[in-house]
Amino acid sequence: MKTFSSTDIKVCDGKDGAASYVAVEGKVYDVSGSLKWKQGNHMRRHQAGNDLTADIKSAPHGLDVLSRVTLIGQLKTETKIYRSTARAKTEAILEKHPFFRRHPHPAVVHFPLALLMMSSFLEISAILMASARTEWAAYLSLIVGIITVPAAIVTGYFTWWINYEAKGSPIINTKKKLAWLAFIVGLVAFMIRTFAVASPVELGETMLLIYVGTLLILSGLVAAIGFLGGKLTFPYD
Repeated sequence: MKTFSSTDIKVCDGKDGAASYVAVEGKVYDVSGSLKWKQGNHMRRHQAGNDLTADIKSAPHGLDVLSRVTLIGQLKTETKIYRSTARAKTEAILEKHPFFRRHPHPAVVHFPLALLMMSSFLEISAILMASARTEWAAYLSLIVGIITVPAAIVTGYFTWWINYEAKGSPIINTKKKLAWLAFIVGLVAFMIRTFAVASPVELGETMLLIYVGTLLILSGLVAAIGFLGGKLTFPYD
């Protein structure tokens, strides 16, 4: 079989009429004829021209799907040199446990996104229904949402470091700024509700209006974060 270097398959990305090659576990496959690899892109997430060994290990399907495409050669063994010992050690761990390459951040980030958005919905519902219990649920959603934000940020930075080599992009840079801003706004909302709002279900109170406004801003921020995260996972431009 023909031997390919990573440079050889890099140009076969399916774009501008090029062939679509992918490498998995040292073997190179031609996926050009697969309907699931139109223009070299699979599920708007995986691009041809790359070694997808780690990706397929964490995919919902197994290696058996490769029997449907053409095996054309093998990938030349190349030793990748990392800038730091920490990165090299981390990569060695991830080779044994590929689950942790992509899944921790998506698994964690949905908690603060859902809880922080829910807090504004519950608070408005509580005011409309004059329900102290619903308002308490809104308050608890805010608290737990804020508590889970740091874990989402840490796993997000880890994913950025591992999968994007800590390289910036407009989407990633904006997402990082919004994440910290949402955390700060969440803390402000918590402080207002805890120390400044006397009656959290009576609209006549000025601080309550400020609190509700802060929650709505927070909901907008987390919605934007979720949208940008979706664009990273399933780019459609």
